[in-house]
Amino acid sequence: MKKLLFAVLALIMWPAAAQDFKEGVHYEVIAETATAKPEAIEFFSFYCGACFRYEPIAAALKEAYPDSFRKSHVPVGNDEFAKSILRATVVAERLKVAEGFSSMFFRRQHVERNPVMTVQDLQDILRAQGLADDQVNKAMSSFMVKVAADRIEKEAEKYDVRVTPTFIVNGKYRINPQGLGDSQDFSADMVKLVGYLLEQK
Repeated sequence: MKKLLFAVLALIMWPAAAQDFKEGVHYEVIAETATAKPEAIEFFSFYCGACFRYEPIAAALKEAYPDSFRKSHVPVGNDEFAKSILRATVVAERLKVAEGFSSMFFRRQHVERNPVMTVQDLQDILRAQGLADDQVNKAMSSFMVKVAADRIEKEAEKYDVRVTPTFIVNGKYRINPQGLGDSQDFSADMVKLVGYLLEQK
């Protein structure tokens, strides 16, 4: 995996010229102003097969832009379990086990065909990351975790996320992956496209 990421990083050392990426082809402008700080967000769902296949690209983006790139799970439905998934992702992030949590959730859902369907399933995945029962229970019921989960949900609504994965850069640009359909190295070109947009205002 590291060799792959190093190869991707080597490719993006050459700056992409402005004409390489075109509005209306590779991205669209969705707001008049950009965020104060550069940021790139992948809105994804653990239940989305395409998002699972995009995981190596997400890892490459995190490696290339560790201070700017983040992932944000989009709830499927508006029931209590959907909210529990959001809270579990917040807990995993805050307790520094997000990578293991995400990997196990995706693996259960798309490789093992062992769907994550209950709060108990979520707690089991968190515990599998080395967290104690009381730590998991306390964190899942935390008011601060609930507030953070609500914020994630509102952010997806703000950017009108209707499909996953959706990539938003600087709060102003929505990436169109289909624009890279002829790419010889899709992962590397996605990393370069995000890097190009991170520099735009």
